[in-house]
Amino acid sequence: MKKIFFSLLVMLLGSLTVSAQKDVKVRFGLEGGFNMTQWNGEMVPNYTLPTESIITEFSDAGLKPGFHAGGLMDLVIQDHWSIQPELLFAMEGSKIKVGEEDFVNATALYIRIPILVYYNFLNVGPGQLSPGIGIFLSGGVGGTVENGGKTFGTDGILDEFDWGANVKIAYELQKVASGLFFSAGFSQGLTTSKSTGLSVSVGYKFQYAKIFKRAYNTGVLEYNP
Repeated sequence: MKKIFFSLLVMLLGSLTVSAQKDVKVRFGLEGGFNMTQWNGEMVPNYTLPTESIITEFSDAGLKPGFHAGGLMDLVIQDHWSIQPELLFAMEGSKIKVGEEDFVNATALYIRIPILVYYNFLNVGPGQLSPGIGIFLSGGVGGTVENGGKTFGTDGILDEFDWGANVKIAYELQKVASGLFFSAGFSQGLTTSKSTGLSVSVGYKFQYAKIFKRAYNTGVLEYNP
């Protein structure tokens, strides 16, 4: 499954690069929103929990609410195709069953980098509708477990690095409140924690950046109003 997904993504990126317009439009934006995550994989992929820990496995894990916020870069490489890398700070986690009816909350703080390829359906009502597919990379920067344990580290329960597949659908207003967009997404981690996430976001994309206009540049640094 992993090999098929990444092969398709590489082929898509390659075809877009070959057929891209000479000038690529570049925009920057901000976004933030709400997410729900759940860990479904193996506990302690690289570490050993202290013997006094009450957490021994992911059993009947539950969804945990969190948030994400950060910035993005939107590269429109054709009339209908765009690539959007993002840089987000995300609070994720899971509820973990530790007894017959008891759960503890585990929180993970990540720097997350999603990279998505979007196909843009233009003139859908007052804006454009954009389904997208891509990958995400996440690095853990902190977190706690309700029983006093740590999320990451030699006495933690998770590896500090996570990566996986990402799909989103976004709608951006163009005729009214131009630049305002909304999106909903699903992500599936492919590391041992098997992190599953649902998200909704709202954000704003600024107009095409004239700072990138260069008289002799072509490609991504060329400004094309």
